[in-house]
Amino acid sequence: MRRLNRFLMSGLVALAMTMGGAAHAEWPHDKPITIIVPFPPGGVTDVLARLVAKELSTSLAQSVIVQNRPGAAGLLGTRVAAQAAPDGYTVLLSQIASHGSLPALHKKLGYDPVRNFEPVILLAAHPNVLVINPTRSPRNVAELISLAKAKPGALNYGSAGIGTTFFLSAELFKSMANVFITGIHYQGGAPAITALLGGQVDIVFSDFSTAMPHVKTGALRALAVTSKTRSPAAPDIPAVAETPGMQDFEVVSWISLHYPAGVPEAIVQRLNAAANKALKAPAVADWVTNSGGMVKGGTPADLARHVDSELAKWKKVIDRTGISTEE
Repeated sequence: MRRLNRFLMSGLVALAMTMGGAAHAEWPHDKPITIIVPFPPGGVTDVLARLVAKELSTSLAQSVIVQNRPGAAGLLGTRVAAQAAPDGYTVLLSQIASHGSLPALHKKLGYDPVRNFEPVILLAAHPNVLVINPTRSPRNVAELISLAKAKPGALNYGSAGIGTTFFLSAELFKSMANVFITGIHYQGGAPAITALLGGQVDIVFSDFSTAMPHVKTGALRALAVTSKTRSPAAPDIPAVAETPGMQDFEVVSWISLHYPAGVPEAIVQRLNAAANKALKAPAVADWVTNSGGMVKGGTPADLARHVDSELAKWKKVIDRTGISTEE
């Protein structure tokens, strides 16, 4: 009887593996794949998601759609993705906020960036650009710091939400320059730039794709980029780190793909391969470069190591600046 039971169990395991293998082989042909973007349309994360989705649709021979779920600096959409079924049909466009800064900022995060997600691929990395309303007097970072010191609290900055690189760049800038600038937080980068154009805020640390069109028309003035050195996409704009006393300043925004935990390894690897291919497509690669970024790619393990490093880095920064939130 025991031997018969063992045979039955072995048969059931083999059947389950066969059925599971068949399900994996059929993926992704049951229904469309949804990329959750936890920010509004129009920002760099949204644009990149749509470009990658188009290439994935071709490569996987399946519809790949983008769903914007903005709110709380990306927190709301990330929670939705963390709770999604691990069937390979819901993927998060993760980034420095969801898997870098928010875990150090929020006591009630609602997800664990490591335990609740499967890393897929690091897509790209972008510096931000510090832009100012041209009606304000500073023409470089040194003059901005001098004005902020002369009038503590008189200046304000717009951010895409607490925890985003707009926010982190500004708070790190305040800490290193030893100045007080009031933060005003919006639900996304595009609304922050709109506020800057309208004079509701004085400065914004924005992504290139949102800010540079306004810089080119003269509607905004670019003071600096947040990478350690100048960006090849805008070599005439100095780095913040070129300013005396700010040599260690560096903030680079990165964007990646994460599945909810439990997605089968075979599906993770298939999406990773398709995404690596998508990053080589001219429509994607050229846009990333022209928007001031760097194309990344690599393995799920590469992304896992990157996330571990970023979590440690931003915890130190946030602890040092004293930023925190109950939500």
